[in-house]
Amino acid sequence: MEYEELLELAKSRRTIRALKPDPVPAEMIDKMLDLARWAPTGFNLQPAEFLVVEDSNLRQAVKKIVDEWIENDFYALEATREEWQGPPWTLETRGRVGCPLAPVYIFVLGDTRRRAGLPMNARYERQKGDSIFESSLSNAFLYLWLAAQSLGLGAQPVSVVKNGRVQGLVKHLLNLPDFIYVYELLVVGYGAKEGGPPAKLMRHLDEVVHRGRARDDEFQSEEELRKQIRKLRMGNVARHEEAEKKS
Repeated sequence: MEYEELLELAKSRRTIRALKPDPVPAEMIDKMLDLARWAPTGFNLQPAEFLVVEDSNLRQAVKKIVDEWIENDFYALEATREEWQGPPWTLETRGRVGCPLAPVYIFVLGDTRRRAGLPMNARYERQKGDSIFESSLSNAFLYLWLAAQSLGLGAQPVSVVKNGRVQGLVKHLLNLPDFIYVYELLVVGYGAKEGGPPAKLMRHLDEVVHRGRARDDEFQSEEELRKQIRKLRMGNVARHEEAEKKS
């Protein structure tokens, strides 16, 4: 693959929340999983496991667990957001951010027993061991998502599966043992909307790249940072412009 092709793949990736119910061919899912298993992992310990859920009853049960937490806790916590960030997200202004009933749910799991293979300093320094373990699972998840994008599929992460209550209920539902950690859920299907990806607000390259010894004014001021966070929380260019008109 040429660099330009890789860059275009990365630039075109989006979270796709509107997904068709149409089934996804098994060979596409297998290709995604095969790419994900090649993701780099700390000390090549390969802790990632993948659970593919296509059964309708199980997917609906997972969705119910996630959506109940969103409705009862997510927006309640959003209401505590600092005022400088703008109005908190609500069900009315942001819409449902739960778990779409896509045709395929792919859980990225971590087998915690594989931490035994870490260097001894990482095994006994919990923060370091956690960082290596989580980074390995993160790499597998990113490869999985990019594979979906390359195959013309839409995908949405459902990160709330890390939440203690959600994780416990999902593990019970799917009969997962104690040593398995539910890291992430990627819901996969064909995108329901036509056209290319919407415009995306991105920080400029010269904002994020630093070289050599940092100057005193190298990083954003608190005022600049707050202004940008407020802007980025809008999600995309159109939403930001609409919100700015109303404010």
